[in-house]
Amino acid sequence: MLGLDFDDDGRAAAPVDFDGDGDLDLVIQSLQGLRLVENTSPPAGFLRLRLEGRQGAADALNALVRVEAGGVAQQDYARLTDGFQTQVPFELHFGLGAAKSIDRIEVTWPGGEKQAVTAVPANRLVTIRRGKAGFDAEELKRWPTRGRRPARPAFTFGLAGPRLEGGEGPLAPKGQPVVVNVRAPGNAGSAAEAPRLAGLAKRYSGRIAFAGVWVAADPEAARAAAGAPDPGFPQFFASPAVLSALFGADGTPDVPCTFVFDARGALRRALRREAGEEELAALLDSFSDEPAGAAEMVRRASRSHQLGNDEEATEWVRRALAVDPESGIANNYLGLALLAQSRPDEAVACLRRSADLDPEYWNTWFNLGVILAARKDFAAALEAFRKACDLRPKDADLLLRAGATAGMAGQPAAALDAFEKAVRLAPRNAAAWGAKGELHFLLGQVAPAKECFEKALALDPREPLARTYQPRIEKLEKERK
Repeated sequence: MLGLDFDDDGRAAAPVDFDGDGDLDLVIQSLQGLRLVENTSPPAGFLRLRLEGRQGAADALNALVRVEAGGVAQQDYARLTDGFQTQVPFELHFGLGAAKSIDRIEVTWPGGEKQAVTAVPANRLVTIRRGKAGFDAEELKRWPTRGRRPARPAFTFGLAGPRLEGGEGPLAPKGQPVVVNVRAPGNAGSAAEAPRLAGLAKRYSGRIAFAGVWVAADPEAARAAAGAPDPGFPQFFASPAVLSALFGADGTPDVPCTFVFDARGALRRALRREAGEEELAALLDSFSDEPAGAAEMVRRASRSHQLGNDEEATEWVRRALAVDPESGIANNYLGLALLAQSRPDEAVACLRRSADLDPEYWNTWFNLGVILAARKDFAAALEAFRKACDLRPKDADLLLRAGATAGMAGQPAAALDAFEKAVRLAPRNAAAWGAKGELHFLLGQVAPAKECFEKALALDPREPLARTYQPRIEKLEKERK
């Protein structure tokens, strides 16, 4: 009813006014991570009370406070801990309801000395000092509304961004923990942590995904910085959609900044500073100590498949399906494992089931398209690639696949449309220009083919399609002369 029944292994909870609006919010720590739960109840009166002993705050510990306001008396005592392994704010909080002022505050200090103040204003932070008459009252400091970050990044495995090399794709594969590092060219912290993250990405390859997000006004500066040293994991530009998901619609990105999400996409750590190698490694190692659920079994299946152990991969996936028979991603990996064991009919059936269970999982449609194209069922393969493109409309690589398959299916108009979208999305992708040029050439459109091949060779002098067809174009032009 209150929205506090999280499926976590709880450890500590502390009432804290973390936004400074006068009511108590909750900070909850569990084995699954840290949660900040904001109190959105209608405003009411309050008293925030700070006690200072003669020798500082420690001298006020265990002081008993009685507050009388609006005909109601309350009492509490000054402490630093409350509950299991929980430190609480030293300032005391009293709810006052509709009362506009406090009639009397009486403090019984350690040792029995009593001190009282009267006519205290409500909705203030009030300070009472031992042995000094009167009190101080001040407004609470509020968090600014503008620029306030969300409680947690709105990360999903569907979050996609523009790649540095062109095109667009998801930041991370579904079903694996992921480390998202936000960086900027010329930033000292980004440069310092780059080799650590590259080392960690290599160390956890196949188990944990990494993604770099560059905040840069100059794309070439980002590309140059990304290559020194080689990061060893995918790099993206910080598009508005990516920044909004990580920092909120009005949020300003911290650079450097590192987010760690588990295999379910839940935030496990946010480091709004330079990331240390050992602290990240300790967190990433902890994922392997957690009970193996369906997602973990699928991850192991994926790893086994990558290593060529497809019988082992099949066993892991079947275990995952025993836990979660409706898992689309498990059926996807079962299909891949069966295909590697030369069982294509079963593989296609598994992939179709995966698509039925999770039609938003674009990778299933892609894998299905690859298998169907290999079986020369080009019409069905094209339909699968179109589904994938609908889910990833700005993925140039997917569009190239769809274009090539459309050509095989005898649909040149659809192929040309896919290639044109691909070169618009990734104008620096030499392969896209080469594929578009080949189609123009096969359709007898020599002039646009020549233009495409020239662009491809300017980007990559080794682009194979351009190198193959350019001499033929030159020969045709000589014959026409």
